[in-house]
Amino acid sequence: MELLKIQGLKMNYGAVAALKGIDLTVSEGQIVALLGANGAGKTTTLKAVSGLLKPTGGEILFEGENIAGRNAHQIARRGIMQSPEGRHVLLGLSVEENLRAGAHTLKTREINGVRVSAKQQLNDNFERVYQLFPRLKERAKQPSGTLSGGEQQMLAIGRALMGSPRMLVLDEPSLGLAPLLIRDIFEALQKIRSEGTTILIVEQNALATLKIADYAYVLELGKIRMHGPAEELLHDERLIEAYLGG
Repeated sequence: MELLKIQGLKMNYGAVAALKGIDLTVSEGQIVALLGANGAGKTTTLKAVSGLLKPTGGEILFEGENIAGRNAHQIARRGIMQSPEGRHVLLGLSVEENLRAGAHTLKTREINGVRVSAKQQLNDNFERVYQLFPRLKERAKQPSGTLSGGEQQMLAIGRALMGSPRMLVLDEPSLGLAPLLIRDIFEALQKIRSEGTTILIVEQNALATLKIADYAYVLELGKIRMHGPAEELLHDERLIEAYLGG
């Protein structure tokens, strides 16, 4: 099932066209990657999806409803939660308080035919995040400013998961991290997907991303230059030359 469908998305910054009518589809239960060089329009696309930017043109259909131009809070309530580039954890708050802040959109809802209260979802989400990232549980009472960069990235992802997202949007989750931590983050993303959460990810680390993604799009100067199953793109000579250092 198509969860997200972007059609003819355009975004201008003054006279500069950052997105020139892109089309993109994310099917439920997939990890879909958006790759490309700096300035290609990747983060702009995510900000349009999350409601942080209002598109100049085109549609963003989420579960069949056009959400283009809605504000970030409305879109979060629809089930799209973003972990932004640079993490942006609330440094003065503890790990637990940061996670709790991510749950502000929770409300009583039906899950598999059963009505589940916001409080029960909150408890379940804490358990889920702490299972994914045991280090966060160990540091639950610590100020988030005392965490390492990798731990802050885990916290940023965990905070987004606290809202029970239908789709998790990630902007450069491996940025500035050591290789071992990158491996941990990408393993966690695979587990998140296996639990039923759809993921749209922007990443500079194209090789690692294609290894876990189901499908990928390559953006170049505001246009989709190529797209296809991640396994195929992993062996595409043009992509290897341009982005994988081959």
